Amino acid sequence: MRNFCFTDSSGILRSDRFFGTGLLVVKNVGDLGDKLYKNSQPAKALAKEGKNRQIEQLLAAGNKDEVIRMLRGNYRFEMKFDNVGNPALAPYYDGMVDIFFSDSDNRFSAMVVDRQNPRFDHGGMEDSWETYTKYIAMLVVREMSHMPDDEICLVVDEITKPRTKALSLEDAILSKIREETATVEGLDFDKVFGALTIESHSNLPMQLCDVLMGAVMYEYKKKNGLNSVRTEARKEPLVRKIRAALGEPTLAKEFTANSTAYFNVFECV
Repeated sequence: MRNFCFTDSSGILRSDRFFGTGLLVVKNVGDLGDKLYKNSQPAKALAKEGKNRQIEQLLAAGNKDEVIRMLRGNYRFEMKFDNVGNPALAPYYDGMVDIFFSDSDNRFSAMVVDRQNPRFDHGGMEDSWETYTKYIAMLVVREMSHMPDDEICLVVDEITKPRTKALSLEDAILSKIREETATVEGLDFDKVFGALTIESHSNLPMQLCDVLMGAVMYEYKKKNGLNSVRTEARKEPLVRKIRAALGEPTLAKEFTANSTAYFNVFECV
């Protein structure tokens, strides 16, 4: 079986307590993409209408400088967890979650790093590029161990490559996957038949990965009192929906659920 694997990360490695990497594994990628597209288009139209109304209100108030600033901004519509909370768009975020759980072949795994965990090895932190690519490779290889006969193509959210790094993002991750698979009996690096980077605003499965990963990170922050009251008011309904679909009281723990689609959370130290 061939799968497409979309990966997305949440948090800032050097400063945030929690950092997470998510991996969405999709067998029926065309079907998923088509459903996500149909779900997102009304949301995109509503967001555009809202922006146009805001521009009209600013113009009516004589605030032309603010209008110019908005029009010059590099705005791209995305279905992202950070944007969850607009009541008008809530049905479409619910729709993304429903689409994920509607196909039992879909898989999602989240790896969470807690820098305050006593077992966390701060000495093992390398520069952000090396650590970021290492975590992605670890997550991919862990998923490969659950489906050793499957082939995968890895799709990674684009990040800026430091000038000091010789390898591209794809090749840096693939080199680490090669190293990781060599240490696990029964895994074959050649099962990874491709890797490419994309900008998340252009890819709906990547945005779905962001939403699922964001929900897990939200739960870890909630558990540790790191969310604001406003954030919880905006995000809680969607996260509650995911918890209910999984039959779990919280996403902020290590667990595996596969009654509908496969969903796994584990903590890395």
